[in-house]
Amino acid sequence: MIRLVVILFIATGLLAIGSIGESYGSAQISISASKPVYSYGESLSFSIRVSNVTGDNAVLEIVDQANQSSGPVPTIITKPVSNFTAPFPFYRTTYAPGTYFLKIQYAGASAVTSFQLVDTGNIAIPPQFKEVASSWVQNQTSSRLFGEHIAALVSSGTIKIDGYHEQNVTSIPQWFRNDALWWSNGSISDSDFGHAIEYLIESDIMRV
Repeated sequence: MIRLVVILFIATGLLAIGSIGESYGSAQISISASKPVYSYGESLSFSIRVSNVTGDNAVLEIVDQANQSSGPVPTIITKPVSNFTAPFPFYRTTYAPGTYFLKIQYAGASAVTSFQLVDTGNIAIPPQFKEVASSWVQNQTSSRLFGEHIAALVSSGTIKIDGYHEQNVTSIPQWFRNDALWWSNGSISDSDFGHAIEYLIESDIMRV
């Protein structure tokens, strides 16, 4: 989780790079998320407001309810109000549901805000899984490896199957390549693909 969060904030921080003015002393700062509750598949967006653009770097971190931190990430402030949207949405494989805190320090001032991440049942699958699916469709990846990735989605709770136990033998019907192809090229949604997998595993048609 922390590694991807660091990437998230480095990427968003780069959006703020620009000309830096002279330092004019200390400043007041506030930070706010665009909304109090997010669900999987949504991207975090937030605003940073400062009373003075001092030329100092702001230091941003995200902390989960277990007090695990992304670590300090320098963020350059060039204007009184800076709006950021994370380039990656929340995925169940990376973020557990719960309360998260955005903390920022700037020119001797600090601020914190919080938001909730909830599991509404929405299926959001990280894009790297599409790469594996596409490779499997083209016979460049084995069914076993593709099955391991499906099993990871189930184990993480991204795809929900009650009483799931990982199988020793991988069995994926050949016609499922059509579904994998449609999903990998964007013809069907994460939700459609995920529900298809749920049905196949629960019906003992697919074993992973």
